[in-house]
Amino acid sequence: MSEFIVPFMGMVVIYMMYYLLLKPIHRRYEMALNHLLAKEIARRLYQEIHPDFTYKPYHQDDIQRQIILSRAVEEFRRLMINKKNE
Repeated sequence: MSEFIVPFMGMVVIYMMYYLLLKPIHRRYEMALNHLLAKEIARRLYQEIHPDFTYKPYHQDDIQRQIILSRAVEEFRRLMINKKNE
């Protein structure tokens, strides 16, 4: 019975280390990346309105963030076309 307690306690310690140390770091990392994504969306949309605005584009490595960025720009273009047609 004691040979199962030590590995079980080790697993509990590893999980607690993940939960208390790595998970908050991961949340902060995600918040920082979402902040960069929001800035990139705003810059691209501003460039749609004012074509003379230039900036160094931020390239997304994550496919999910690329999809979010492209969908936001597409939706903005669609709304601009609808506004011009009215």
